[in-house]
Amino acid sequence: MSKSPKKKRDTCAALYSAGIQCDMPTVDGPLWCPRHNEERLKLYANYKAHHAMLDTLVDNPACNDITTILGCTALSLLKEWNDCLRLKYNLLTRCIEARVYFSERFFGNDMDFGHKTFWESLVKKRAEVERFLYYVETRAYQLILQAQNALWVLDRDPDVHESDDCSDYGDESLTSGPDASFHSIESNRGAAIDDPLEAALHEKSVEFLEKIRSRLARYCAPSASRYHDERLEVIYAYVRRGIFTEPALMFLSQSYDSVMALLSDDNLDLVTLEKIWNAVKTLCVHDIRDAVDDVLRANGEGDYVMVLGGKVFKESSGEEWPLHAWGHMMAIYHCYSCLRTTCKTVDEVIAMTRFALFSDTALSQSYIKYEYGFDGAKELILAGFIPSDIPLSSPRHSIICTDSGSQSFGPMWEETKRNLSLYGSLSLNDARAQAFVNGCIRHPDLMVILRKGADGRVIRSRPVVWTSRKRHARSRSGLASVPWEKARDVVRCEDDDLEEAQPSGWNHDKIADCLMVVLVDGGEGNMGDFVRKLVEIWCQVYHVKDKKELYCALETPLVESGELEQCTCGRHEVTFTLPIMQGDVRSAYESLWGTPPPPWLVENPNRFRLATDSF
Repeated sequence: MSKSPKKKRDTCAALYSAGIQCDMPTVDGPLWCPRHNEERLKLYANYKAHHAMLDTLVDNPACNDITTILGCTALSLLKEWNDCLRLKYNLLTRCIEARVYFSERFFGNDMDFGHKTFWESLVKKRAEVERFLYYVETRAYQLILQAQNALWVLDRDPDVHESDDCSDYGDESLTSGPDASFHSIESNRGAAIDDPLEAALHEKSVEFLEKIRSRLARYCAPSASRYHDERLEVIYAYVRRGIFTEPALMFLSQSYDSVMALLSDDNLDLVTLEKIWNAVKTLCVHDIRDAVDDVLRANGEGDYVMVLGGKVFKESSGEEWPLHAWGHMMAIYHCYSCLRTTCKTVDEVIAMTRFALFSDTALSQSYIKYEYGFDGAKELILAGFIPSDIPLSSPRHSIICTDSGSQSFGPMWEETKRNLSLYGSLSLNDARAQAFVNGCIRHPDLMVILRKGADGRVIRSRPVVWTSRKRHARSRSGLASVPWEKARDVVRCEDDDLEEAQPSGWNHDKIADCLMVVLVDGGEGNMGDFVRKLVEIWCQVYHVKDKKELYCALETPLVESGELEQCTCGRHEVTFTLPIMQGDVRSAYESLWGTPPPPWLVENPNRFRLATDSF
């Protein structure tokens, strides 16, 4: 398959995958140590066996004609053609990879012209088979959808939503360390010597299968959760969402009656496993929302396609979600900013943010925040106020002396007074939100601008709502004699500023259908004091005395309804909120797949643990 090294050697010429030479002593002058020589012979024997099968394979002319394929109306016939083409594709792939492996590992990647030409002919044949496979799978896909009156699937825009990888799950390989298929004779004395390519392909298949199984196991809810089984249904719906837009996988799915039946099949080939892995890991946050909606929708009407025993709906239900539904999404996607892009209303933004805060779910906050370092900020948001931001305080008062540039006028003193402001949104459907705004209007320190919805009338608590003003005098003492009310250098809040109060939501668009408010604090203190003033107003609305009682007033109804789950540690008599995911990945894996996890996961249970996990 390649020419032998010309120079006679006393050490093994085989290369490891990293390009490091074996350099073990050879026996009786061959080019390779005993183990690598045995591996080379087995590799070559298996290559010849696969090539012989390829030579004796009888082609079906029908599956090599695009016109015939596209005109076929029998799914069973397409399956027969697919099996034939898939067998040929796998044999060609095996022969191609064997020649490359043989050249790289045993001959220093020195493939002569004749061998290179033959290798290129195999690659060309495989590309041709792959083209016919594409048409067979595409035609089968069309027939499957047509039979279910679901041709709408073909009209979906695959780029309608961006697929940013913010899920916070890694894509690391399960294998690590030195090449497992190339060992020295000393480190494997007595071990069976296998075809190294066969071993490498098997390891790669196992790697993809375990990536899929481990990833899905990480999504599982704690076994004590009342929503454990519901989470499993969401996981299945999530996989279906990855399958139904991929023709090859949709074709394959016809041989299985459930997601678990497909993913429990240990005989799936490497190409199929890689496709499933890519389909699962590249789903965007909107696909996850659709998967949750597939499971929770009370109304089963609408267009759908059956995939692996479950319905994948064309349109979302539009139904209001229970609070715990956001926990399903957060278990799969760990980016708050991305989760916000799935919210269509301010009520959904409030519900999703409440669940994240009440459940103590740590989400990444790439460009939209929900956690701030101010005392009371958590309670302010939990009550239903979604701020655009809570910035740090700037100096509220300053006096400077400026040179007018002319000796005849002398220096000019300038005094600046600044107010603190917060832009935020509240629900139009919550009577307490209006009561909160009314409380802000009555507060002596606060000035308010508000609008109810995009077409609402702008309401001001005062004729002029300002954020900064300046007064000037010829002397520092003279500043006190200039009334602030007569200051001409004033920065006012305009009606357009209310747009900054609109929360970001679906596809990063602003949600205008909300109660928009601009709150300006003209009193004393810093931003922390401002936040505490607002929390005190919420306490008055809920008829509680402090933020601790406010927190309880907001949390208790959700706990009583079961939307927030709490459990008590009997040993320490401490009550805490149940995490949204199973902390013990080994237990979750065994519960989901009915078998213990592989040794690599037992030895290193933290391999796929997220940096944000706190349990």
